[in-house]
Amino acid sequence: MEDIKLRKGLSVTAITLTVILALIMSFNSANGLIYGEGVTLYGLPFIAAFAIPLLVVLIVLASVCKSTDTIEETMASVASRYAIWGWCFIFPIKFASAALTVFFPDFYNAHFTTIYLFMNAFNVSVLGCLVLGLSLKALPSVKIEKKKLTVGQIFTFILMVYGLAHVGSLMGLPIHTALSSVSLFGDSSTEDALNNLKSNLIVGSDTWIRIITIGIMPAIFEELLFRKFMIDRTLRHGEFISCAMSGIMFGLWHGNFQQFFFAFFLGVLFAFVYIRTGRIIYTMILHASLNVITSSVTVELISEMLKRMGMDLNSGTMNTNIDYDTVIKTVLPFMLIILLWIIILAGFQIAGFVILIVKRKTLKLMPIVGELPRKKILHTMTHSVTMWVFFALALLLFVNTYLPDILAFFFR
Repeated sequence: MEDIKLRKGLSVTAITLTVILALIMSFNSANGLIYGEGVTLYGLPFIAAFAIPLLVVLIVLASVCKSTDTIEETMASVASRYAIWGWCFIFPIKFASAALTVFFPDFYNAHFTTIYLFMNAFNVSVLGCLVLGLSLKALPSVKIEKKKLTVGQIFTFILMVYGLAHVGSLMGLPIHTALSSVSLFGDSSTEDALNNLKSNLIVGSDTWIRIITIGIMPAIFEELLFRKFMIDRTLRHGEFISCAMSGIMFGLWHGNFQQFFFAFFLGVLFAFVYIRTGRIIYTMILHASLNVITSSVTVELISEMLKRMGMDLNSGTMNTNIDYDTVIKTVLPFMLIILLWIIILAGFQIAGFVILIVKRKTLKLMPIVGELPRKKILHTMTHSVTMWVFFALALLLFVNTYLPDILAFFFR
């Protein structure tokens, strides 16, 4: 039997440390927005002072959470290990970026986007799968019966992916825009705005690097992390808990409202496909079908548009000595290509949403003998203090996405 009091005590300690870290990191990032990025280096010792003890607490917590006999114990065991993975996702890349800034500033600034993409991909793939794979070995797993999908069925699911992604984006965009709009009232220059655009769209990076680090690697390793590893260890308690945990944890870990809803919807769909087929390759294909298109075609079109408008993608600056008549003549025809691409994507999205409505009855989850009611499962998930350890780390990402801009606005 687990020591429940010890588990709860460790969980509360981990949540408290995470909340403190969220505040420190937000104020540190806000100082960087006000006084310059170099100022954030002074906050790193304070971040490390709480991050290192947090990791120790998470490791001890995972060693305490070993049972999977009940749903609550399974959630605690899985969440504690995913919390360790979450720590490894957040903090090593932050400290590595600081080290590069201090020791190789010119090289880091010149190749920031490429370095960031590879570090982020390494965190998710190599480090993430190694840490989580080893820590989850202590938990029993189930084998899912393997079934094949036809090419037509795969294409149908791909259309569903686009439909769900569009609906989720529409749901999250107003919230994301409202929380981000405070930056519009700051003292940002036009050059700052262009640099932000360059950073958000990653338009200055090499096409193949984007395809590998954003399109292919996440599609492979995120499916292992949030589908195979997780579902193999939760499916013994039913399909609903597997889909719910996979969708909610996958959505939250994107760290912003612009992506949360569509990542949640896709996480549930991918979980359903994996449960029904037992083949993770199918969910990897579905995942890549969206990521590769977004990171290659869409970003490439936007990059070309910005180039034609006179933007230097390497520096993020705008060329002021341009012939606007020439720009208009070159931009307008290209806008037709972008419009055509938008129409094609819209067609995929509408078709996918219609198919979802038509085939919704075929996407039902099958209950197992002795499975708890779904409301009880959701209640257990939202009231498990150890689940909230993972939720707290995910919410740290949300806080660090929006709070620094808000703080900078009020303190600037």
